[in-house]
Amino acid sequence: MPTIQQLLDSVDLTYRNSFTSAQKVEWMDFTQRQIFQKVPKERTPYSFSTVDGTALYPLPADCDRFGIKEVTIETGLASDRYETLPFLSTESNIPVGQGSRFYSLLENMVFLNPVPETQTAGRRVFILYNGRPTALTGASPGAVPELEEDFHELLVLGCLERIARARGEIEDKNNFASDYNMLLQEYVRTYKLRQPEYYSPKDVMPQNRSRWGRGYRGDRILGSSGSRVSDLIPKNL
Repeated sequence: MPTIQQLLDSVDLTYRNSFTSAQKVEWMDFTQRQIFQKVPKERTPYSFSTVDGTALYPLPADCDRFGIKEVTIETGLASDRYETLPFLSTESNIPVGQGSRFYSLLENMVFLNPVPETQTAGRRVFILYNGRPTALTGASPGAVPELEEDFHELLVLGCLERIARARGEIEDKNNFASDYNMLLQEYVRTYKLRQPEYYSPKDVMPQNRSRWGRGYRGDRILGSSGSRVSDLIPKNL
């Protein structure tokens, strides 16, 4: 499989330039991250167990916090049955309380409510998420990019486009961009359409449920005491 160094060699053979290897690898890294945003990569579900008195838990290092698909928690200790927690932003105005069941995000942490207690600690939590690619750096020229091998040319073309742009070579820049966009479209067709769809069962009975699903009625969440999400997050962080 092509390494970072081999991709750099392809760049230099295609387009003579005086940019440092570190700069070119950084451009390839930008390109790969943008591709992962275009076609998200689902990771193996991350799991942990709740701890008594702990509401905040670190997200996995490669987690795209904007790509969290689902957070589920055991309904009881070792029950092996799970319920999906709804997401609420820390800036949400939906009334909540200490007994409300939801999760929120605070930088690289996930906040679980209600806060686990002695009786509820030890429950398994699973986070289904899209991951960020491992960063490409000039310090690891032998590393292999996470992007599928058949489309490593995208990293080369993305780097070439940036080189031409930085040099003010508009015609070359446009040519590299055109080749990149055509190959990217092929990549999207090849991989994005293969990803599984996640369907949630819909309750068609005439009940007063909001889009948040179970646990909500109208514009309030069950267990609400009129507080905001931000009121429940520990202030000593």
